[in-house]
Amino acid sequence: MLAHSLVKRSDTDAPTTRVEPRRGGVKFLLLHHGTCAGGAFHFRIADDGEVHAELDESERGQHPRSIGIVVDGDFETEAPSEVQMAALRTLLLELKLRYPESELGAHRQVRGATKTTCPGKRFPMKALAEWSHNGLLRERDEVLRRDFESQYSQI
Repeated sequence: MLAHSLVKRSDTDAPTTRVEPRRGGVKFLLLHHGTCAGGAFHFRIADDGEVHAELDESERGQHPRSIGIVVDGDFETEAPSEVQMAALRTLLLELKLRYPESELGAHRQVRGATKTTCPGKRFPMKALAEWSHNGLLRERDEVLRRDFESQYSQI
């Protein structure tokens, strides 16, 4: 599998409010920045690039049919660090392997009562979207090819 630092939540970190199960498959991998209100994210990427699992993927997060990913920081005023972006790309690759039909999206693209610029004006969403349509798919196919070859080379 892919290498990055994933910290799973412990039972003591579990939310105190009741979390609903997800209804339907995962349609979006939705990105948020750290100053986004609302919580209920599946993953958090810290300033140092460490990835923390917050909600189980089977639980409904802030938005239905999505996996919510929050990147710590205020990207209205600054861009995320390269360490954070590398961790985000690795996490997105892992999620794309599990949810091949999912699409990358920004919180600002979700229809709702409140207008937002989340994940922020300085977040490189355009570049990340281009990578998700090209580089991410190549990387996913390479992982699948390696896994396939390693399974069948032992026969």
